[in-house]
Amino acid sequence: MQTFEKYLNPLHTRLDILANFSDVKYTTPLETEEYPHLEQVTNINIEVSKKMISNLHKLEFELEEQAKRIQMETDLDERKAAVGVYNKILNEIQICIERINRELIKVDAPYFGKIVFKTVINRSERVLPIYIGKFALMDPKTFQPLISDWRAPIANIYYENSGPTKNLQYDTPSGLKQGDLIQKRQFSIAEARIRHIYDAKSGNAAADEFLLSQLTERLGQKLKDIVATIQEQQNKIIREEINKPVIIQGVAGSGKTTILLHRLAYLFYTYKEIIHPEKTLIIGPNKVFLDYISDVLPSLGIEHVETNTYLFWAKNILGWDDKYTIYSGKEDLEIKEFKGSKQFIDILDSYFEEFESDLLENIPYIRKEIIRERYYELKETHPLITMDERLTLALEYAFVQKQFKEKRTGSFKERDGYDTEKKKEISRYFNRNTLPIEIYRDMFKKGYVNKKISKYTLEGVVRKGKLKVFRIEDLAPIVYLHLKLHGHKENEKEYVMLDEAQDLSLVQILTLLQISKNQNITIAGDLAQSIIPPFYIKDWEGVIDLFKKFKLKNYSYHQLNRCYRTTLEIIEFANKIFRDRFPKTYKLPEAVLRHGEEIHMIDDQKDIDTISEKDLVKFIELLQKEFDKGSVTCAVVCPDKEYALKTYKRIFKYQNKLSKDIVDFTQENYKTGILVLPIENAKGLEFDTVILLDVNSDTYPDTELSTRLFYVAITRALHRLIIINNSNKSPLLI
Repeated sequence: MQTFEKYLNPLHTRLDILANFSDVKYTTPLETEEYPHLEQVTNINIEVSKKMISNLHKLEFELEEQAKRIQMETDLDERKAAVGVYNKILNEIQICIERINRELIKVDAPYFGKIVFKTVINRSERVLPIYIGKFALMDPKTFQPLISDWRAPIANIYYENSGPTKNLQYDTPSGLKQGDLIQKRQFSIAEARIRHIYDAKSGNAAADEFLLSQLTERLGQKLKDIVATIQEQQNKIIREEINKPVIIQGVAGSGKTTILLHRLAYLFYTYKEIIHPEKTLIIGPNKVFLDYISDVLPSLGIEHVETNTYLFWAKNILGWDDKYTIYSGKEDLEIKEFKGSKQFIDILDSYFEEFESDLLENIPYIRKEIIRERYYELKETHPLITMDERLTLALEYAFVQKQFKEKRTGSFKERDGYDTEKKKEISRYFNRNTLPIEIYRDMFKKGYVNKKISKYTLEGVVRKGKLKVFRIEDLAPIVYLHLKLHGHKENEKEYVMLDEAQDLSLVQILTLLQISKNQNITIAGDLAQSIIPPFYIKDWEGVIDLFKKFKLKNYSYHQLNRCYRTTLEIIEFANKIFRDRFPKTYKLPEAVLRHGEEIHMIDDQKDIDTISEKDLVKFIELLQKEFDKGSVTCAVVCPDKEYALKTYKRIFKYQNKLSKDIVDFTQENYKTGILVLPIENAKGLEFDTVILLDVNSDTYPDTELSTRLFYVAITRALHRLIIINNSNKSPLLI
C-alpha cells in the first residue's frame, strides 16, 4: 500500500519517546518549576498528532481501495467518477499532511516565552502566567489557555519589554487591560526538551543573551522564522494596521525579509475575514530567493501563498507563454531608466487618453457618436467599470437605442441580421485595437517620445518568426496598459509583499499597487544594495509619490539600522570600507554585539584563469576546513556570472575531495554545500562562510555600482569572511 509518511516531519517516529518525561533530570530550580507545564502541553500535542496520523493511515487505505475500484471499473462514466473520488482523497491527504506537520512543530517547540502579568480582574488582583508560542493551545478538559499565539495582543508585552516593568497595558476583546509585568522568561526548547531558560529578571542582559545564543547557533540554511527573537522595532512593523502601504528601508541583515513574512502571518491571524493566503502575492528577486524563504510561512502555519518574480507574474497577467522571450540585444541604461520613471508613467497616461479618444472616433459605424457619449458617461458615473466593459455596454446601448427609435417612429425594418453582423464587426474592431503590446508599440510609432527611444523600443518589442521578443523594461508598461484596459479585479490580491524592491522600477511598483486591494502592500528594500543598473529608485520619495495616484494620505515608513546577520568583526570591516564611499544619506549597519573570527585575508592568489592546479588544491582544502568548522553553506562569491561559471568548472573536478556538494548558480532551488555564484544571485541570501574571489581595484573599481556589489558580497556572511586578493593586479584599498 502507498504510504505518505515520507512527507511528514521525522519527529513523528519519536512521539512515544518524547511523551515519556520519566527520564528527564532537573538540573536547576527553574527546570523543576517549568518542566510540568512543558510535559502537560507536550502530551496534549502528541495525542492530537497521533490522532491525525491515524487519520492519515485511514485515508491511505481509502486511496488504495479507490485505486482498485478504478482498475475494476469498465463503465467509462463510472470510471471517471471513481477517478474524481480518488483525486478528492489525494487532496484530503495533502491537507492532512500539512496539519500533521503543523502539530509536530508544536510538539518540537511548543513555546518560546513566558510572562507573568499582575492585573485586576473583577476588582481582585490576579497574577497571570502566560506562555507564548507559534500557535495557541487550549486545555481540552478545562478550556483554559495553556499557550497564547505570538500574534495575540498580549504578546506585545513580551516583545516590547526586556524585563519586569510597571504600568503596562494591552488590548483585549473586552477593552484595555492594565497591570505590571513581574516576570519574563525565554526558552530554548527542541524535541520537547528544555535546552536553556533565560530569566529576564535582570532586564536587557538576559534578553541580549537569548538573542545572541539564537544568532550564534544560526546556520546558513533556508530562512527560518524568528518568532522567539522578534525585536521591539520589528514587532511594531509586523503589527502595523492594514489598508495602507508600508515601506521598510533596512540595512543588510536587518531582518527585512523575515519581517515581511511574519507581518503576513500576523495579518492572516488578525484580519482573517479580510485577507486570505490564496489571495496574497509575494514578489522576490529570483527563484532561488523564493525557494530560500519557502519554509518560513509553513512553519507559521500558513500555506498556499503565491510567490513569484516580477517577470513571471507579469507574463501570467498578460497571458504570455514561452513564445514571448526577452530581447538579447544590448541595453541602453539611460533609456531603461527613463522607462521606469514617473515621467514615463505620465507619458503612458497621456497617450492612453489619446488612444481612448482615437479608438472611439474611428469606430466603423455611422452612429459611433452615441457609443462615444455613452462610453464617457459610464466612465464618469461608474469609474470602477473597466474599459472593455464600458465599450461593450456602450455598444449594446447604441443598438438598443437604435431599435427603440425605429419602433417608436414606425421605420423599423427587418434588419436584425444586419445589426448582429454590425455589432460583431465593431466588437472585432475593439478586440483588434486593444492589444496592450500593440498599443504600446503604437505610442512609439506616433512619436510620443524622441526618435532614438522610439527606434530602440520598436527594435526590442517585435515579432521574430514564431517568437515575440520584448525588453525587460517594457514589460511593466505593457502590464500597466493591460490593467487600464481590463481592470485589476481578475488579478486582484488582498495583500502584496515586495522584497528587494530597490531593484524594481516605479512602473513595476505601480502595477503591483494597482492589483493590491485597498493598496494593501508592504515594500522592503535597501537602497545601498541596489545592484542592477540603472538604479531606478534613488530614494523612497519617488515610491511615496506613486501613492498620490490612489489618493492615499496614510502610509508608514520605517528605517532599520541594526544588523542581526553577521558578526561585529565583519560589520566593522565593512563600515571601514564603505563609510567614505557611500552617500551620507545611506545608513551603515549597526552590529549586534556578536563576536566571531577576524577577517581572513589571503594575498597570494591569481585569478581563476591562471591559478595553478597546486594552488587550486589548496583552495579546495580551504573550503573543506570551513565545513570542518561546522559550516553548512559556503558561498564562493564571484564578481559576475562569467567568472562564476569559470570558477565552478575549475573546482567541480575536485568534488570527490570535499564532504559537501558543489552547486552552481543556475539551480533554481536553494541548496546547502559550496555555492558558486555571482554577487547578483547572492543578494538576499546568507551563508555561514563567504569567500570573495579576485578582489582588486580592477574587479571592484571606485564606482557606485562596484561599491554596492562589494557591500552586498561582504554582508552575506553569517560567521566567517575570507577575502582573496589578486596579487597580480592593483590592490583594493581595504
